[in-house]
Amino acid sequence: MAPTTATLLALPPQRAHVIRAEDFGATGLEAVESLGPFADVQACGPLLTIHDSTFEPRSGIGHHPHQRMERLFYILEGAVEHDDVLNGITGHMGLGDLGILTEGRRGMVHSERNDTDGRARCWILVYPNEPLEAAASFDVVRDAEAARTREAPGVEAKEVIARGSERLGGDVRAFTDLALEDGAGTTVDLHGEEGAALFVVDGTVEVEVDAERAGGGPRHTFLVPPAPQRRRLTVTATSGARVLRAIVGPGFGLRLAS
Repeated sequence: MAPTTATLLALPPQRAHVIRAEDFGATGLEAVESLGPFADVQACGPLLTIHDSTFEPRSGIGHHPHQRMERLFYILEGAVEHDDVLNGITGHMGLGDLGILTEGRRGMVHSERNDTDGRARCWILVYPNEPLEAAASFDVVRDAEAARTREAPGVEAKEVIARGSERLGGDVRAFTDLALEDGAGTTVDLHGEEGAALFVVDGTVEVEVDAERAGGGPRHTFLVPPAPQRRRLTVTATSGARVLRAIVGPGFGLRLAS
Protein backbone atom coordinates (compact mmCIF):
# COMPACT_ATOMS: atom_id res chain seq x y z
CA MET A 1 0.00 0.00 0.00
CA ALA A 2 1.25 3.46 -0.83
CA PRO A 3 0.74 6.50 1.43
CA THR A 4 -0.26 9.72 -0.29
CA THR A 5 -1.74 13.13 0.40
CA ALA A 6 -5.06 14.59 -0.71
CA THR A 7 -7.58 17.11 0.56
CA LEU A 8 -10.84 15.48 -0.52
CA LEU A 9 -11.67 12.19 -2.21
CA ALA A 10 -15.08 11.60 -3.79
CA LEU A 11 -15.79 7.91 -4.27
CA PRO A 12 -18.89 7.08 -6.34
CA PRO A 13 -20.52 3.68 -5.82
CA GLN A 14 -19.25 2.60 -9.26
CA ARG A 15 -15.70 2.82 -7.88
CA ALA A 16 -16.45 0.58 -4.89
CA HIS A 17 -15.76 -3.13 -4.67
CA VAL A 18 -18.94 -5.17 -4.28
CA ILE A 19 -18.69 -8.22 -2.01
CA ARG A 20 -21.57 -10.53 -2.91
CA ALA A 21 -23.30 -13.43 -1.22
CA GLU A 22 -21.05 -16.04 -2.85
CA ASP A 23 -17.97 -14.22 -1.50
CA PHE A 24 -19.41 -14.35 2.03
CA GLY A 25 -20.39 -17.99 1.60
CA ALA A 26 -23.93 -17.05 2.62
CA THR A 27 -27.08 -16.10 0.76
CA GLY A 28 -28.76 -12.71 0.83
CA LEU A 29 -25.74 -10.54 1.68
CA GLU A 30 -24.04 -7.72 -0.19
CA ALA A 31 -21.42 -5.20 0.96
CA VAL A 32 -20.41 -2.20 -1.11
CA GLU A 33 -16.84 -1.54 0.05
CA SER A 34 -15.71 2.04 -0.58
CA LEU A 35 -12.70 1.69 1.73
CA GLY A 36 -10.99 -1.54 2.67
CA PRO A 37 -8.69 -4.35 1.59
CA PHE A 38 -10.44 -4.84 -1.77
CA ALA A 39 -10.96 -1.14 -2.58
CA ASP A 40 -8.76 1.55 -4.13
CA VAL A 41 -8.54 3.31 -0.75
CA GLN A 42 -7.33 1.07 2.07
CA ALA A 43 -7.11 3.44 5.03
CA CYS A 44 -8.22 6.94 5.97
CA GLY A 45 -7.23 7.96 9.48
CA PRO A 46 -7.99 4.95 11.68
CA LEU A 47 -10.66 3.63 9.30
CA LEU A 48 -9.74 0.35 7.64
CA THR A 49 -13.15 -0.61 6.26
CA ILE A 50 -16.30 1.22 5.16
CA HIS A 51 -19.19 -0.96 3.98
CA ASP A 52 -22.71 -0.16 2.88
CA SER A 53 -24.20 -3.57 3.61
CA THR A 54 -27.57 -5.13 2.91
CA PHE A 55 -29.15 -8.28 4.34
CA GLU A 56 -32.11 -9.77 2.52
CA PRO A 57 -34.98 -11.11 4.70
CA ARG A 58 -34.05 -14.07 6.92
CA SER A 59 -30.39 -13.97 5.91
CA GLY A 60 -27.07 -13.38 7.61
CA ILE A 61 -23.41 -14.20 7.85
CA GLY A 62 -22.40 -17.25 9.86
CA HIS A 63 -20.09 -17.31 12.86
CA HIS A 64 -16.56 -16.19 12.05
CA PRO A 65 -13.64 -14.80 14.10
CA HIS A 66 -12.33 -11.24 14.47
CA GLN A 67 -9.80 -9.76 16.86
CA ARG A 68 -8.35 -6.38 17.94
CA MET A 69 -10.77 -4.19 15.95
CA GLU A 70 -13.96 -2.32 16.71
CA ARG A 71 -16.94 -2.33 14.34
CA LEU A 72 -19.78 0.16 14.14
CA PHE A 73 -23.08 -1.00 12.63
CA TYR A 74 -25.43 1.93 11.98
CA ILE A 75 -28.83 0.50 11.05
CA LEU A 76 -30.39 2.32 8.09
CA GLU A 77 -33.18 -0.20 7.45
CA GLY A 78 -34.66 -3.10 9.38
CA ALA A 79 -32.83 -4.79 12.25
CA VAL A 80 -29.75 -6.98 12.81
CA GLU A 81 -29.16 -9.61 15.51
CA HIS A 82 -25.69 -10.09 17.01
CA ASP A 83 -24.48 -13.45 18.32
CA ASP A 84 -20.92 -13.89 19.69
CA VAL A 85 -20.56 -17.56 20.65
CA LEU A 86 -16.99 -17.20 21.92
CA ASN A 87 -18.04 -14.76 24.65
CA GLY A 88 -21.70 -15.69 25.11
CA ILE A 89 -22.90 -12.24 24.03
CA THR A 90 -26.07 -11.57 22.05
CA GLY A 91 -27.80 -8.33 21.17
CA HIS A 92 -30.29 -6.53 18.95
CA MET A 93 -29.66 -3.53 16.68
CA GLY A 94 -32.86 -1.84 15.52
CA LEU A 95 -33.61 0.94 13.07
CA GLY A 96 -31.52 4.01 13.88
CA ASP A 97 -29.36 2.18 16.43
CA LEU A 98 -25.56 2.20 16.42
CA GLY A 99 -24.10 -1.17 17.36
CA ILE A 100 -20.58 -1.10 18.84
CA LEU A 101 -18.78 -4.44 18.42
CA THR A 102 -15.48 -4.29 20.31
CA GLU A 103 -13.33 -7.33 19.61
CA GLY A 104 -10.55 -6.72 22.12
CA ARG A 105 -7.50 -8.93 22.58
CA ARG A 106 -9.61 -12.05 23.18
CA GLY A 107 -11.59 -11.50 20.00
CA MET A 108 -15.07 -12.68 19.07
CA VAL A 109 -16.66 -15.39 16.97
CA HIS A 110 -19.81 -13.69 15.79
CA SER A 111 -22.67 -13.81 13.35
CA GLU A 112 -24.93 -10.96 12.23
CA ARG A 113 -28.39 -11.83 10.97
CA ASN A 114 -31.57 -10.21 9.71
CA ASP A 115 -34.43 -12.25 11.18
CA THR A 116 -37.19 -9.99 9.82
CA ASP A 117 -39.36 -10.29 6.72
CA GLY A 118 -37.92 -7.07 5.27
CA ARG A 119 -34.49 -5.99 4.11
CA ALA A 120 -31.87 -4.74 6.56
CA ARG A 121 -29.20 -2.22 5.67
CA CYS A 122 -26.31 -0.87 7.72
CA TRP A 123 -23.31 1.43 7.31
CA ILE A 124 -20.28 -0.29 8.81
CA LEU A 125 -17.00 1.26 9.97
CA VAL A 126 -14.01 -0.81 11.14
CA TYR A 127 -10.95 0.57 12.96
CA PRO A 128 -8.43 -0.58 15.59
CA ASN A 129 -9.58 -1.06 19.16
CA GLU A 130 -7.18 1.38 20.87
CA PRO A 131 -6.40 1.28 23.70
CA LEU A 132 -6.86 -2.45 23.29
CA GLU A 133 -9.44 -3.98 25.61
CA ALA A 134 -8.76 -7.40 27.10
CA ALA A 135 -12.26 -8.75 26.47
CA ALA A 136 -14.79 -8.42 23.69
CA SER A 137 -17.99 -6.46 24.28
CA PHE A 138 -21.20 -5.37 22.60
CA ASP A 139 -22.93 -2.03 23.17
CA VAL A 140 -25.71 -0.15 21.40
CA VAL A 141 -26.50 3.55 21.20
CA ARG A 142 -30.26 3.37 20.80
CA ASP A 143 -31.97 5.68 18.33
CA ALA A 144 -33.95 7.31 21.15
CA GLU A 145 -30.76 8.05 23.14
CA ALA A 146 -29.17 10.22 20.47
CA ALA A 147 -29.64 13.98 20.91
CA ARG A 148 -31.33 15.89 18.10
CA THR A 149 -30.16 19.43 17.35
CA ARG A 150 -30.62 22.06 14.67
CA GLU A 151 -27.03 22.31 13.48
CA ALA A 152 -27.74 25.08 10.93
CA PRO A 153 -30.79 26.57 9.21
CA GLY A 154 -32.48 23.72 7.37
CA VAL A 155 -30.15 21.10 8.89
CA GLU A 156 -31.30 18.66 11.56
CA ALA A 157 -28.53 16.67 13.23
CA LYS A 158 -28.83 13.44 15.16
CA GLU A 159 -25.71 13.31 17.35
CA VAL A 160 -25.23 9.56 17.57
CA ILE A 161 -21.75 9.97 19.07
CA ALA A 162 -20.92 13.46 20.33
CA ARG A 163 -17.40 14.78 20.82
CA GLY A 164 -16.04 13.71 24.18
CA SER A 165 -18.13 10.55 24.37
CA GLU A 166 -16.46 7.53 25.93
CA ARG A 167 -18.73 4.95 24.29
CA LEU A 168 -16.24 3.99 21.57
CA GLY A 169 -13.00 2.05 21.92
CA GLY A 170 -11.14 3.66 19.03
CA ASP A 171 -10.40 7.01 17.43
CA VAL A 172 -13.77 7.86 15.89
CA ARG A 173 -14.43 11.19 17.57
CA ALA A 174 -17.98 12.04 16.46
CA PHE A 175 -20.75 10.40 14.45
CA THR A 176 -23.67 12.44 13.13
CA ASP A 177 -26.71 11.66 10.99
CA LEU A 178 -27.63 14.83 9.05
CA ALA A 179 -30.92 15.70 7.34
CA LEU A 180 -30.49 18.69 5.02
CA GLU A 181 -33.26 20.58 3.27
CA ASP A 182 -32.81 21.53 -0.38
CA GLY A 183 -30.09 24.22 -0.51
CA ALA A 184 -29.20 24.00 3.18
CA GLY A 185 -25.64 23.55 4.36
CA THR A 186 -23.62 22.95 7.49
CA THR A 187 -19.98 23.44 8.47
CA VAL A 188 -17.86 21.62 11.05
CA ASP A 189 -14.31 22.43 12.10
CA LEU A 190 -11.77 19.65 11.86
CA HIS A 191 -9.05 20.05 14.45
CA GLY A 192 -5.40 19.45 13.64
CA GLU A 193 -4.69 15.81 12.66
CA GLU A 194 -8.40 15.06 12.17
CA GLY A 195 -10.10 13.65 9.11
CA ALA A 196 -13.63 12.68 8.17
CA ALA A 197 -15.77 10.22 6.24
CA LEU A 198 -19.17 11.12 4.80
CA PHE A 199 -21.77 8.88 3.20
CA VAL A 200 -24.79 10.06 1.20
CA VAL A 201 -27.85 7.98 2.05
CA ASP A 202 -30.32 10.03 -0.02
CA GLY A 203 -30.30 13.18 -2.14
CA THR A 204 -27.35 15.01 -3.64
CA VAL A 205 -24.70 17.14 -1.97
CA GLU A 206 -21.61 19.24 -2.52
CA VAL A 207 -18.72 18.81 -0.10
CA GLU A 208 -16.03 21.46 0.35
CA VAL A 209 -12.71 21.40 2.22
CA ASP A 210 -10.06 24.13 1.81
CA ALA A 211 -11.82 25.43 -1.34
CA GLU A 212 -11.71 21.97 -2.94
CA ARG A 213 -15.19 20.81 -3.93
CA ALA A 214 -16.80 17.57 -5.00
CA GLY A 215 -20.39 16.48 -5.42
CA GLY A 216 -22.35 13.28 -5.47
CA GLY A 217 -25.56 11.45 -4.75
CA PRO A 218 -26.78 8.25 -3.09
CA ARG A 219 -24.07 5.82 -1.99
CA HIS A 220 -21.27 8.31 -2.62
CA THR A 221 -18.52 8.25 0.00
CA PHE A 222 -16.40 11.35 0.64
CA LEU A 223 -13.10 11.05 2.49
CA VAL A 224 -11.19 13.92 4.08
CA PRO A 225 -7.75 12.52 5.03
CA PRO A 226 -6.21 13.78 8.27
CA ALA A 227 -3.97 16.84 7.96
CA PRO A 228 -1.88 18.81 10.48
CA GLN A 229 -3.82 22.06 10.11
CA ARG A 230 -7.30 23.01 11.26
CA ARG A 231 -9.85 22.94 8.41
CA ARG A 232 -13.51 23.60 7.73
CA LEU A 233 -15.68 20.88 6.24
CA THR A 234 -18.88 22.08 4.58
CA VAL A 235 -21.74 19.96 3.24
CA THR A 236 -24.48 21.58 1.16
CA ALA A 237 -27.56 19.80 -0.17
CA THR A 238 -28.15 20.44 -3.86
CA SER A 239 -31.36 18.50 -3.31
CA GLY A 240 -32.80 17.42 0.03
CA ALA A 241 -30.29 14.96 1.47
CA ARG A 242 -29.40 12.62 4.29
CA VAL A 243 -25.69 12.34 5.06
CA LEU A 244 -23.74 10.34 7.65
CA ARG A 245 -20.62 12.12 8.96
CA ALA A 246 -17.84 10.57 11.02
CA ILE A 247 -14.92 12.61 12.36
CA VAL A 248 -11.78 10.60 13.02
CA GLY A 249 -8.26 10.94 14.36
CA PRO A 250 -4.93 10.70 12.47
CA GLY A 251 -4.60 6.92 12.43
CA PHE A 252 -2.81 5.68 9.29
CA GLY A 253 -3.26 8.89 7.30
CA LEU A 254 -4.37 8.08 3.76
CA ARG A 255 -3.30 4.83 2.11
CA LEU A 256 -4.14 3.80 -1.41
CA ALA A 257 -3.79 0.39 -3.03
CA SER A 258 -0.41 0.02 -4.71
